[in-house]
Amino acid sequence: MKAIGKSDKSAMLTIIGMAVMIIAVAVKAATSSVIAAAAVHAAGLACFFIIEGIEKTPDSESGLSFKRFFSDLKKPGVIPLILFMLILSPAEMFLSRAVFGRAYIDHVLGRINVPAPDQLPLLLFSQIVSVLGEEIEFRGFFVGKGMKRFSFRPVAAAGAVLFAAAHYASGSAGIVAWDLGSILIDAVLFAVLYRKTGNCLVSFVPHFLNNMLGFFLVPFM
Repeated sequence: MKAIGKSDKSAMLTIIGMAVMIIAVAVKAATSSVIAAAAVHAAGLACFFIIEGIEKTPDSESGLSFKRFFSDLKKPGVIPLILFMLILSPAEMFLSRAVFGRAYIDHVLGRINVPAPDQLPLLLFSQIVSVLGEEIEFRGFFVGKGMKRFSFRPVAAAGAVLFAAAHYASGSAGIVAWDLGSILIDAVLFAVLYRKTGNCLVSFVPHFLNNMLGFFLVPFM
């Protein structure tokens, strides 16, 4: 029997991991299952690190590189894209507030837990962990490993839809569609940023900062 090579193992694991994430997100969106949510994280994280281990990926090619972080930030178009995203996020929130009023704020507050001021250290820690995890799962694995097997555009589009669906919260159809649309746009830009750098630590930066901005701006609105 012919031995399965590293490339074949990575390809098989990539397809299986992507399929598990898609199914788990669909179940989570339909049922709000905590188990399904955990399966999304487990599949994305496990597949990313297992594939990197199978391929013995060097730091120069890793989708999670601390050593390359600052050099990746200096790549063409990276800083302008990050700044654009940091402007876009509050603009989306204010526009949403103008269109839907208080109902939009109530919807967002329903899917996030806004901490008390004395919980800021805990918030920072939890956001660093959760956002880094999401970037590894959705950009490092789904987009990064996925575009080695398929072309970038369909993988980025599928990953963006998946990322938005993972943040689904029930509510008024118009508000839900608007909210998911905003998340979808952000996810596409995260994927573009990942493609420019090949490093999910870079896409972590606007994702983390936008989340922190949302925690403080949404209650103020």
